[in-house]
Amino acid sequence: MKTLLLALCPVFLLAACTNPGVRVTHTDVASGAVNPKAIYIRPFQIACAPFDECEPEGNTPIRKSLAPRELANDLQEQLAKIAPARVLEPGELAPLGWVVDGVFESVESGYAPDWWTPLGGAVSRKSCVRLHVRVRDVGRSGEGLVRSGGARGPICPGGGAVVYEFDVAAKTKAGTFGSLATPGLGYPLPFDFRNAAELIALTLTPDPFKYGYRGSPVLRY
Repeated sequence: MKTLLLALCPVFLLAACTNPGVRVTHTDVASGAVNPKAIYIRPFQIACAPFDECEPEGNTPIRKSLAPRELANDLQEQLAKIAPARVLEPGELAPLGWVVDGVFESVESGYAPDWWTPLGGAVSRKSCVRLHVRVRDVGRSGEGLVRSGGARGPICPGGGAVVYEFDVAAKTKAGTFGSLATPGLGYPLPFDFRNAAELIALTLTPDPFKYGYRGSPVLRY
């Protein structure tokens, strides 16, 4: 019994450190739209978002300017599981399918350790990335030509009918040990961006974990 408990201790320790605290915090639009022909990602706007880098002040503008593209690349990788996905370059318009864009509401890296425990382990602050996500369907006529609310509705300012709109928070809990979803005492923002991108893809996927899957076509009684 003791051997079994000792063997399971690393598993429990890893599991305790794998909760990134990623969740959808609010939903504005949920249309039930599925099966896009393609998905285009427009890098999120970040100019007005507070960006707490906890690094030398001179480096913060560079990290902030790179954040939209870093998140867009993560979104491309995750959303490609739903349909062919590509990041739009400046000035490009989506010809067909969904356009995923949004706004960074705040970025807190929580990178520098705040204090040290008596046992010598550092405890860092919690990092958090907050996003407002919008998914538009530009239909078959190209971006800017699809009307919202049916054929009689007004044209959306950004082009295409909004099919999903929601808020996401990606938090990394403080702790010394890292995991696949948390950096431990390492730099947390790449983990937060990837965790947020994965959650967005799961949110837009019906039954993403295949809970309704049946391995046999025959019912057994």
